[in-house]
Amino acid sequence: MQELIKLWKEHEASHGEKNGETSVTGPTLEIRIPSEHVTATNRQVRGGQLWGTDIYTDDSDLVAVLMHTGYCRPTASPPPSAIQELRATVRILPPQDCYISTLRNNVRSRAWGAAIGCSYRVERCCIVKKAGGSIDLEPCLTHTSTVEPTLAPVVVERTMTTRAAASNALRQQRFVREVTIQYNLCNEPWIKYSISIVADKGLKKTLYTSARLKKGEVLYLETHSCRYELCFNGEKIIKASQLSQVHEDVFRWSRCKKPLPQKVTRSLGIPLPLEHVEVLEENLDWEDVQWSQTGVWIAGKEYSLARVHFLSVN
Repeated sequence: MQELIKLWKEHEASHGEKNGETSVTGPTLEIRIPSEHVTATNRQVRGGQLWGTDIYTDDSDLVAVLMHTGYCRPTASPPPSAIQELRATVRILPPQDCYISTLRNNVRSRAWGAAIGCSYRVERCCIVKKAGGSIDLEPCLTHTSTVEPTLAPVVVERTMTTRAAASNALRQQRFVREVTIQYNLCNEPWIKYSISIVADKGLKKTLYTSARLKKGEVLYLETHSCRYELCFNGEKIIKASQLSQVHEDVFRWSRCKKPLPQKVTRSLGIPLPLEHVEVLEENLDWEDVQWSQTGVWIAGKEYSLARVHFLSVN
């Protein structure tokens, strides 16, 4: 936004003449945005044209910044027809030494490691209605996503169309993934928890973690002091009519009352009988199970994990 740089240079010049030093804050500027441009399909938003967090570079797109700061949601649909425009008040600031990248409100800002032009931050934003009047919007600066996508690529699904691509792919496959073995609470070797262990493998539904649990496998996960069990728990009817019924898979999340050796666990039955577990969540939708780099969120509660192990009856 060239107007920001122009105002900043004017402010810097006038402030320098009066005090002989550079100001740490600059003037404010009100910017009006027509409602049809406040959408995630905006070319600048789709291109990720924003750099920084809270304080942004002067060439950062304002609509993208408003979505990043939570004043408006990144949806593909434009605002309701009753809304005429958005008015944002920004404070012009001096250039920063660096600009930090964060994922906030489902919008990823970029990082930049040099001072250029000037910076700005949003101080106020409101909706102006066609019928008159305005509504102040509040930012959402704390919604930073810690949950990672649970889709992991599979080597066999790589498409190779040229000799060069084939040769490069073979070279890449020579590298062996590092797997760390840890000893569980029963002093048996398990795999150190990693999101790649529990992630859905590729695009084949039969390789999804939820599908593996439905087939009879049970996922055991440990913190440094407790063991948990995640298993398939049947189906529930979510929509019924006279002609048809729609079913949805549900899962059970339990805490094992006592960590048991694998041989004993198999002899008792997989999943473990109810007398050996404390059921924490009984009818979980798979969407309620969200994996992150450090653990898992179950129905909104976070569990930090150390080890993981799939166990089947066979």
